Amino acid sequence: MTTMRSTEQCSACDEDHPTFQYHGKDLQRIALCKSCYDVYMAKEMAQYWKDHIQEEMRRTGKS
Repeated sequence: MTTMRSTEQCSACDEDHPTFQYHGKDLQRIALCKSCYDVYMAKEMAQYWKDHIQEEMRRTGKS
């Protein structure tokens, strides 16, 4: 979820870049610049697929 562009400090790198508001953990809003958002999304997507693969392995009985 993104909202309007702002000039807040990025909550990840603490730089004064144009930021956008995103939903973070527990649906808290976080202000991230574009480059930090890309890193954040890459980590989230990797974790999603790790969890998905583990669940599939549990479901099929493979370890």
